[in-house]
Amino acid sequence: MREFRIARGTVVPEHNDAAVRADYHRGVSTITAPAGATPAEFARLLVNDVDGLTEELVGLILTGEHAYAETTLLSGAELREAVRANLDSVLRQLGGEPEDGLHAARATGRLKAEYGFPLAALLHAYRLAGRLVWDRMRAACAANPELLPDIGADIWRIIDDYSTAAAEEYGRAVAERTGRHSELLRVELRALLDGVLEPGRLHTAAQTLQLPATGLFLVVCAETGASEPLAGIEARLREKDVTSHWIADVHSRVGLLSLSSGRSLPLVIELLRREARGRVGVSAAFDAPLGARAALRQAELALRSLAPDEATAGTYGQSALPLMLAHSPDAARELRATVLGPVLALPATDRDALITTVRAWFDCGGSLAATAERLHYHRNTINHRLRRVERLTGRDRSDPRAVAELYSAVLADRLFGDA
Repeated sequence: MREFRIARGTVVPEHNDAAVRADYHRGVSTITAPAGATPAEFARLLVNDVDGLTEELVGLILTGEHAYAETTLLSGAELREAVRANLDSVLRQLGGEPEDGLHAARATGRLKAEYGFPLAALLHAYRLAGRLVWDRMRAACAANPELLPDIGADIWRIIDDYSTAAAEEYGRAVAERTGRHSELLRVELRALLDGVLEPGRLHTAAQTLQLPATGLFLVVCAETGASEPLAGIEARLREKDVTSHWIADVHSRVGLLSLSSGRSLPLVIELLRREARGRVGVSAAFDAPLGARAALRQAELALRSLAPDEATAGTYGQSALPLMLAHSPDAARELRATVLGPVLALPATDRDALITTVRAWFDCGGSLAATAERLHYHRNTINHRLRRVERLTGRDRSDPRAVAELYSAVLADRLFGDA
């Protein structure tokens, strides 16, 4: 018979579990195997000492570089159970038993994720396990060094399989936990925006969203289309010390922003305008989460105050007449039909030419020369078109009330003409 001696070291870790703090005194465990025993046979014998190996590996883990996580997040019993299950499974596989689906590794990966362990700590523990098993197997085969390359390859292949399985399950668990948290944030944000929270629940929602009880807030409503209307906006807002939470539906993406100070307000508005890839409405600033519902309505109106082809951010109250039309879209469409009806009835080419001309004339402050320059026509052509609009609509450019009606109708056409 040949003897294999397995030395254990003293383990005196600092741990919150009294059982783990107990001394594991230096001793020697003797395992005997027949002369010429194969590495697989020795691995099977090591299974009989899995409790001793568990204590030794626990000691290595608790005195290693990630000891803080291990000693504060897991109880001693939980740590031992996870270590023992993995060692037992690894040794049995080295001993020739079929791979068991890596259940121990997956369970450990999920456990560490649920407790918030760093992934590096999880993988470090598997490296320690690999070294421990390798040391034992190498000592056993000292008389047969030619076996070591194959033994080492088997050990590290299995450890790699286990650490990969554990890391994959860790990732799945983190994603699930993140998804649950994200869903909770979405639910609380939607309830806050819908104004359906009782006073007590309002405080809970604000805490969940990490919002102060009072501060400076904005609601942003971005119209969704073929592309993301505010791509990467959360990261850019964070750079300006602005916390934001977002939810999306079929037609829009809505965000609740918490600003650090009033000084950042114009910077945030400018950022939203610069990053907008479609229509974006911004509410007036408000001072408590309770105001989110009214602010959402403001942001939606600010969005509808912009023309469908605009890609910018508009703030609530930025321009009074577009806001008034956005408040009453049906009335705006009726105004458009009443004032511009004869123009809209023209063939498309004539209609578009007249609407474009009168819109440019308003944009240029009533200047024929500026309108002609913008549209690249002679000013006489511009004047002829404007007179034609006067005849068709019955609105004289010299009458301020008629001009006001015409401007409102042209604006309504721009906002709702395609609806």
